[in-house]
Amino acid sequence: MRTLRKSVLIAMMVMVAALSFANGNKPNVKVEKVGAKTIALYASGLGASKTQVQLRDEKGLILHQMVSDNNEKLAKRFDLNALPAGNYSIEIENETSFSATPVQVTATEATVNTADQVVIIKPIVRQNGDILDIIMPSEDTSAVSVTIYDNNFDQVYKEIVEGTTELRRYDLSKLGKGAYRIRMSAQGREFVQFVALK
Repeated sequence: MRTLRKSVLIAMMVMVAALSFANGNKPNVKVEKVGAKTIALYASGLGASKTQVQLRDEKGLILHQMVSDNNEKLAKRFDLNALPAGNYSIEIENETSFSATPVQVTATEATVNTADQVVIIKPIVRQNGDILDIIMPSEDTSAVSVTIYDNNFDQVYKEIVEGTTELRRYDLSKLGKGAYRIRMSAQGREFVQFVALK
């Protein structure tokens, strides 16, 4: 009876999380020019999880990085005067979302390309014993690839979930004990989480 109550409680918590994302709890990320080669980042609706901010060049190299703990709001100014001309990206990532805003730097100015900004709500992964629940993002109708790897990085399961807002449940009871890597791909980005079976 206690196990049944616990399972029902966990299922309810997962559904509440799904409904909160279905109701549009998407972070608000704004990157704007505030000087010739200075840009400012403002973000809100980030939730209570740790948030990472990165400035990357066009090759994906991290030029600047900061981590903010448990901040619902975030503000950061970037002085790009020392950067050579080229294309850059301001990326913000936490447990539930990812955003990338392109920035172009020339010899005289920096330009923010807000039209090409990408904001992705990540699939949410919750584990209850041998059961793995993945809540797919609600506002996005693109396909999500879910792949499970074992300790040896061997693929043990793969599924392409077409754009949907539903909860996906995976029974891991037939897998051996150990750590498993869950890789999810959405809109050309990959997100990885780990689960352990005891």
